[in-house]
Amino acid sequence: MDVQASSTAPGTGGAGQAGSDGGQPLPDYSEWIGRTETLTDVAAPSVALRLGAVLDRPAGPERVCPGGHWLHFTPDAAMSELGPDGHPRLGGFMPPLPFPRRMWAGSRIAYHAPIRVGQSLEKTTTIEAVTPKEGRSGRLCFVELRHDVSADGARALTEHQTIVYKEAVPVDPEGPGPARPPRADGPAPEGWDWAEEKRTNEVMLFRYSALTFNSHRIHYDLPYATQEEGYPGLVVHGPLSATMLMDSFLQRHPDAQVLTFDFSARSPLFVGEQTFMCGRETAPEDGSAEEGVRTQELAVVGPGGAVCVKATLTHR
Repeated sequence: MDVQASSTAPGTGGAGQAGSDGGQPLPDYSEWIGRTETLTDVAAPSVALRLGAVLDRPAGPERVCPGGHWLHFTPDAAMSELGPDGHPRLGGFMPPLPFPRRMWAGSRIAYHAPIRVGQSLEKTTTIEAVTPKEGRSGRLCFVELRHDVSADGARALTEHQTIVYKEAVPVDPEGPGPARPPRADGPAPEGWDWAEEKRTNEVMLFRYSALTFNSHRIHYDLPYATQEEGYPGLVVHGPLSATMLMDSFLQRHPDAQVLTFDFSARSPLFVGEQTFMCGRETAPEDGSAEEGVRTQELAVVGPGGAVCVKATLTHR
């Protein structure tokens, strides 16, 4: 994503930021920064089993796998509270941004202790920043969230999530939809210690949407995805790609204790396309290495060798 930093510092709400197209300056969202929301849930065995079914792997009987927390604290907005895209309308906990398109741009997760099936969970979410920026495709706004998750009262993980909101892409509603077949397959990427081929389908996307109670229509409504948002096909969920990447790593390192997992979405993947989950051991970027801690560079590589998701994982 090609963006230039706004002159408004992160955390000030971005007041007065106007787009190059002459759009109105955004309101001041500074009052939203620091807002918190606390939700509770239970690490149910059924959730772990169903995620295992989506991944086509047997689920562990005791622990929630890293990434499995995304299946908890699911949204419960009533049908009357949903927007045209299927998401809960903004303006409740999240600031009422005027941008209709949204994307989970990435997360940085620190795992403090495993979550075990049956534990009582609590998540406190804090809005840390609302930052407008200007990109080649128009105005954007980045919302930074911090999620603190505890299990039976003990700290389990901390996640810093970035969501990007974008202006709508003009699509002619009377014209033919831009749906196209999946991009062509290619050879496995070189230079990785391991690469596992994967391919999603419509059923997989539907099941993951159901598990997360994610009603964003770009994942299951082809006419909406192509004719309203201008995508060439159904969009694979960012956290699903990240979960599949983590799963591929754990299949090769079943005894690993995951310490951190950072991922960023570079470009969208579409249903039915050939993808490769890739990994290789590497040294920490800052040159430091705690004794016993190892680092994996991970990537989801899509058609044409494009890195669609880039990630770093540390483990013992």
